[in-house]
Amino acid sequence: MKRFDTILIAFTLFLTFLAPGVFASHLIVTDPVSQTADATAIVDLGVVGPGQKLEVVATRASGEKAKNIAYEKEAAWDRIFVIPEELPSGWSSEDSKWYEEQMHAFVTVAKDAEDGIYFFKIRAFDEYEGVSALEVSFKVTVSRDLLEAQLVEKTVSVGVEQPALFYLRLKNKSSASDAFEIKVSGPPSIGTGVTRKVYLRHNSEDVIPIELFEGERGEYATLFEVKSLSSDAINAKDSATVLVFTSILHDMQAVSHGVLLFPTAEQLIYALLGLIAKLLS
Repeated sequence: MKRFDTILIAFTLFLTFLAPGVFASHLIVTDPVSQTADATAIVDLGVVGPGQKLEVVATRASGEKAKNIAYEKEAAWDRIFVIPEELPSGWSSEDSKWYEEQMHAFVTVAKDAEDGIYFFKIRAFDEYEGVSALEVSFKVTVSRDLLEAQLVEKTVSVGVEQPALFYLRLKNKSSASDAFEIKVSGPPSIGTGVTRKVYLRHNSEDVIPIELFEGERGEYATLFEVKSLSSDAINAKDSATVLVFTSILHDMQAVSHGVLLFPTAEQLIYALLGLIAKLLS
């Protein structure tokens, strides 16, 4: 019985004094993935592209007891640092601010980074409560295949000078949020093209409405090109057709602008049609 009591006391002492120091210290990552990581873990952040800025968010919970206060309390991390020596060549970083409730650190991938798997480390630091710093390893995969662009409809038919409305579905497959530029070219009225910028959160998609106007009747091949503002290497495109036809109302408006191909006896009728068109437009 005495031997059993000795073993029980020893086990209790281990749980009280040794186990928290070895196993409890952790960093709770909440974005772009959710994982509670200790010093032995590798947090897989997913896929990012060259030039993109990856945001890592973590809470202040350390899992450790504060060591320099009289009452029992969990210590809080005060800041997270990206360890510069552990970054791949050409990459850069920004540390979190002090005492953020949600700590935000940033890692920017080199613009010339090759596709592949990379690692870096983040150190969580406690300033006042006596807890040792914790280093956690992170893994990212660099790829250029991160963007999808697809038109909901490939052909839109409209009247002259009427809006041709397209819906472009964009999907950002990256773990980094990013801004993208959409360029539309093809119809003569838009010349070298029109551009629009949009922002997409990481691992998300959105449908972007785009209006085009064409003043001449015809069939126009139209190209929608999308690229990341972080790197031209991250891009996608889709194509469509704009069919522009002449409406009856448009023809009636045209005759009021001096059409001279009609017989003299019919000019009065066409002038009346032009007046009606103006009233209707």
